Amino acid sequence: MTSARLPLAFGPFAAALFIAVATVEAVSRPAFDLTRHAISMLSLGDRGWLMAATFVISGIAVIALAIGLRGARAGRAVTVAGPILIGVFGAGLVLAGIFPAPAGLGFPEGTPLDLQPVMTTTAIMHAVAFNLAFGSLIAATFVFGRAYGREHSRLWQAASIATGVALPVLIVSGMAVLIPTGVAFYAAAILAWLWLAAIALEHAKRVRVPQA
Repeated sequence: MTSARLPLAFGPFAAALFIAVATVEAVSRPAFDLTRHAISMLSLGDRGWLMAATFVISGIAVIALAIGLRGARAGRAVTVAGPILIGVFGAGLVLAGIFPAPAGLGFPEGTPLDLQPVMTTTAIMHAVAFNLAFGSLIAATFVFGRAYGREHSRLWQAASIATGVALPVLIVSGMAVLIPTGVAFYAAAILAWLWLAAIALEHAKRVRVPQA
C-alpha cells in the first residue's frame, strides 16, 4: 500500500470498527433495547468505556481519512469542501465519545424504565456532537454526489445523493418515533459508515501509484 493510499484505508477501518462494536454491544449489553435506546447510550454503564473509545478512535480515523481525501485528486469540489465536511464528521464522533448521551428509559441497567433523559451540559454537548456529525456527513454526500456527476459514474452520483436523502429521513423518523428510535439511528449509522467506506475505497483505486 502506497503512502498516498494509507490514509484512505482509515475509512473502511473506522466503519468496520464502529459497526462491529456497536452491533455486538447492542445485542449483548444487559437492559439495552435497540427499539428504545440509541446506540450512543452504549457509552454508559460498566462497559460504556468500550463504546466511548470506539467513538473517539473511529472519529480520529475519519479525520485521517479526510486528510487522505484532501490529497486525492478527484475534482476541486471534492478536494476542498468534501474532505472538510468528512473531517467535521470525525470531530463530531470524537466529541460524542467524550460527552456521552444521558441515561434513561431503563439504561444503563438499574435505571428506572420511566426515567426520561435529563439534558445536562454533557448531554447537550452530545446532542451538539450528534447534529454536527450527521449534518456535515449529509452535506458531504451531496458534495461528493455533485462532483461524481461531473467526473465519475452516474451510479456513484445516485448512491451518494440517495444516502444524503435517506439519512435525514431515518433520523427524523426516529425522533418522531415513526420508526423505533434506536432502530432508526442504528440504520442511519450503518448507512453512513457504508457510504464512507465505499467513498474511501473508490478514491483509493484512483490514487496514482509511482512507477518504479
